Amino acid sequence: MKLKKNQQQIYYFELIVLLAMLSSLGALTIDLQLPAMPEILASFGLQEANLQQWIVSAYMLGFASVQIFYGPISDSVGRKPVVLFGLVIYIGASFWLLVADDYWVFLLARGLQGVGAAAARIMINAITRDFFMGDEMAKVTSLIMLIFILVPVFAPTLGSLMLWLGHWHLILYVFLGFGMAAFLWTWLRLPESLAAHHKKPLRWARLKTSFVHVVTEPLAIVFALVSGVIFSGFMAYLNSAEQIFADLYGVPEKFPYIFGLLALFFGLAAFVNSRIVMRFGAMRVTLYALMALVSINMIHLAMMYFYGGLPPLGVFVLAVALINMCVGLVFGNVMAIAMMPLGEVAGMGASIIGSISTFLAAVIGIAISQQLDGNLWPIALGFAVTALVSLGLVYRFKNAVPNRRNLDTAVITNE
Repeated sequence: MKLKKNQQQIYYFELIVLLAMLSSLGALTIDLQLPAMPEILASFGLQEANLQQWIVSAYMLGFASVQIFYGPISDSVGRKPVVLFGLVIYIGASFWLLVADDYWVFLLARGLQGVGAAAARIMINAITRDFFMGDEMAKVTSLIMLIFILVPVFAPTLGSLMLWLGHWHLILYVFLGFGMAAFLWTWLRLPESLAAHHKKPLRWARLKTSFVHVVTEPLAIVFALVSGVIFSGFMAYLNSAEQIFADLYGVPEKFPYIFGLLALFFGLAAFVNSRIVMRFGAMRVTLYALMALVSINMIHLAMMYFYGGLPPLGVFVLAVALINMCVGLVFGNVMAIAMMPLGEVAGMGASIIGSISTFLAAVIGIAISQQLDGNLWPIALGFAVTALVSLGLVYRFKNAVPNRRNLDTAVITNE
């Protein structure tokens, strides 16, 4: 099956794999370096363990800071040029990391990596919305996530292997190579998904109108908030995962394998969602998944109390596995729901939604993880509170999306 846009064609499966590759740029940039964070810190002569969390957070703050600009620009010049521009920034930032001789300069380069990767991530939402809508978009988003999840499954193990083979700088060369490969594939194969007659000039009046359209659409803003809040608990875990398993549980050698195993549950949820979302609808799946998530977190808090803030490793791993499954069911759906009413301003919508969700996740996530001090109460409470807030918001708007089947809006030709 082929999809056709602007006289260019791409296979349905190829589009999903390419978008998954672009989506995984962020996961690769974060997860590949997780096992190396203590070595990176030591190479700059620093010892405070919580400082290493900024290797993740600097990237996320850079990622959040520019998303608001990419969408409006893409509504004018198209999606593809913005993706390519972002990849050029990412490649340049990866080279800067190689030559950085100060930790704070290193963090600036990490932030610039986020600036570049944000273009790809935001355009994925807009491109997907250009091709699909509604529950079909939610299905495609889940398929992208299913392929994307291979990166966090294997990236920490690959990072550990590179540390075993040599210096942590080897990881930076992978960033360079991956960025270049993504640039070439996008340049050669990705059709421009925005029709020429839908391109709009960059004028203040139009930008203001599009901005107002998005921020006054309750469904879009509420589900952008849900996306950021629900992901902030996961970001707190991600920031501190290496510390949790290496320092609190004393199993640094097992960290890459445990992290990869837990990521598989996120991928399993994405697969399940892709199979059920067209039958039950994105809103219903999201609501039930959040109910399950709140229940799991309440049990997790009880276990935390029973074990004095540091439950056995198996208990914590099981809790995070179940939490990952629920978040995996929720995340793609809330993004799809947020984009549903924004077809005419998909670029601006993707930017605003991405900015809100990423900024919230980054700021709340680092605020939670910086409280880590000898026990897991900050992480457990972070998971629980963010789940409760998300459930409250979704329940309030549970009737806002009609229970309908949305058909693929791309032009499709059968081979």
